[in-house]
Amino acid sequence: MANQLPVVLTIGGYDPSGGAGITADIETITSLRCHPISLITCLTSQNTEKFDLIEPVNIDVFISQADLLLSDFKIDIIKIGALGNDKIVEETKRILNKLKDTKIVIDPVIEATTGGSLADKPTLQALKELIFPMAYLLTPNLAEAKVLSGKDDLNQIVEELSSVSSNYLLIKDIDKSNKEIVSHLYSNKELKKSWSTPKIPGSFHGTGCHLASSISCFLAHSKSLEESIELGQKNTIKAINGSVKLGKGQSILKGK
Repeated sequence: MANQLPVVLTIGGYDPSGGAGITADIETITSLRCHPISLITCLTSQNTEKFDLIEPVNIDVFISQADLLLSDFKIDIIKIGALGNDKIVEETKRILNKLKDTKIVIDPVIEATTGGSLADKPTLQALKELIFPMAYLLTPNLAEAKVLSGKDDLNQIVEELSSVSSNYLLIKDIDKSNKEIVSHLYSNKELKKSWSTPKIPGSFHGTGCHLASSISCFLAHSKSLEESIELGQKNTIKAINGSVKLGKGQSILKGK
């Protein structure tokens, strides 16, 4: 029987609370009629209130899992989150080299929303040098974009990040408004489209993961990039509206 489900490879960290990282990616990908396969890059100790530590996985296990997955599945799209350390970044580059015709969506996770760093300076530098040039779409929020670019001015941020990734750049939440989230899509340093969505009151765990995974799935279903971003935002808003407060801290997104 022919395979009816697009296959999405998600590469990222494990969040034991289930609100972000690989667990959230898998839940989102499955809900959007795609099949998730995954490579865990790092383990974290965190809950909905705080972040304690990060531990990269054994590189030999990561390599073995990657090789077996790539030998078995036809991958339609790749979503990348936290990569753990520079060695994992280098190995991820090797994986991507084998999948050169596959679109890559990168959510450059730098800090957990509950606090705590997910990428040190060598990891960030390796990401910029090895992984970003291969991206079809980068999806940093403004705070992440400032760290990645080393710039504060939006035009300089776009200039710097466009120099390391020649395709598309979606910078999220660029406005300080408490009422809306404004995001800009750039290509070749030029603004292509803007979106404004209502800012829903509250504190939520894993919104960046959910959006990047949603966009990846719509791309896997052969939607255009702009339509995928539009649908991804709508799907994320729906999940925020359906969120539940299961722990003592941030609410966890749930699709209706």
